[in-house]
Amino acid sequence: MTYDVAVVGAGPAGLHAAKWAAKGGLRVALIEKRRDISKITRYCSEHIILDKNYNGDTIIVEPGAPEEGPHRIVPANNKNKIRSERFGWEVTCNGPLCPCLDKYYYSSELEHNAHFAWPDGKPLAWKYDKGGLQQQLLEEVLALGVEFVSGTTCYEARDSEAESGVLLKCVRQGKRFTLSAKKLLAADGASAQIAQSMGINEGRMFFAQAPVVAVYMSGVKEYNLNHWVGYWGACYGSNYAPLIGTGPHNHFDWADLIMVGTEKQRPLELFEYFTTKSPVAWKFENAKVEAMHSCTTKAFAPLKKPYRGNTLVIGDAAAFVEVQAQGALSCGFCAADAVLKELDGKPGFEEYTKTWLETFEFNDDGMMQVTTGYALIPYYTDEQVVYLFSLLDGVTMDGSWSQYESPRLIWGEIHKHDDRIQKERPDVWEKIQKQQARTLGD
Repeated sequence: MTYDVAVVGAGPAGLHAAKWAAKGGLRVALIEKRRDISKITRYCSEHIILDKNYNGDTIIVEPGAPEEGPHRIVPANNKNKIRSERFGWEVTCNGPLCPCLDKYYYSSELEHNAHFAWPDGKPLAWKYDKGGLQQQLLEEVLALGVEFVSGTTCYEARDSEAESGVLLKCVRQGKRFTLSAKKLLAADGASAQIAQSMGINEGRMFFAQAPVVAVYMSGVKEYNLNHWVGYWGACYGSNYAPLIGTGPHNHFDWADLIMVGTEKQRPLELFEYFTTKSPVAWKFENAKVEAMHSCTTKAFAPLKKPYRGNTLVIGDAAAFVEVQAQGALSCGFCAADAVLKELDGKPGFEEYTKTWLETFEFNDDGMMQVTTGYALIPYYTDEQVVYLFSLLDGVTMDGSWSQYESPRLIWGEIHKHDDRIQKERPDVWEKIQKQQARTLGD
């Protein structure tokens, strides 16, 4: 049997693509290496980000039940809605929701901070149950007649002239088999194995990879489940700011401590230093490790042309690092439309590419210029970071979560003091001038 479309990867992008392709009347095969997609084993922050036009879209979360308690938790219910303002898709999220209301970035010794929040107290983001959402989408997909090929790895794919489509080589429980489809959607995550096997990744710049460990801990002092907190400075042990966010959906009371490492700075070693020797080690004196997740984050240049022949690469597989769940849902939604158009003889993949390029900010070659706010360490010394953050005293910036907008806001406030910086700290001014001329290519 030849399917109209095969989708590799049952994350948010693949599930949403399978759903809308099936709703369009296509015969769909969904291939996934995991057997149970409701269990999140690879770390994910699991936040729906509410920044206006973030990743080219504004996401609206509509709680289906009243908020409860001082932390404004929305209990589990079957009426929570997550909706795309631009593309028009809507999904139900049955699990509980916890709002992120404030974001803080602290300098060394907690002397100064960059604070983000909305004046009316609305959330920056919502913590949600990603595994539960994936299971809900899978149930919708199965009800539409999609064939779910679970516990299966697709390790190679190629265009097949004989089949007038794509031939997929798969393995399940040690047994190899092939599957054919007219079109292929590669939604296999940042590893991008399908794109690699088909040569679509040729010439794609690889920047770096970073091992990440997330440690869920109870008993952390001064932990606030409505806050997202970062610690900037070499004194905290890492060149990437350690982060503390909200715990998993079934334990919002656990702190989520995120450590990003390198080959030289292993994340568990960073965790040990941060919790025992850093200026905030006292927060963890009586804390208990409850659970731990890990992943490896890879940074590639994004695919400017994410298709070749009968294959379209979507979501994280074509991205610079990641598109988050909300971006993945939009990718899947648009990819299904692209396949329907392709099978109707229209340039659906070209239309998808145009949307892809205009939607995700990382496709801009000058993107590194807007992320300079995240290049504080080790470029600036701890003392210089303290000075820069002191310029933010008394300021609450707009409630942005975005890794692109937040640096703009930080540097927008800092640059209000350019004359002062040049007079007081020519050393800092010189660094600012050099750093903010850099591009992603540099």
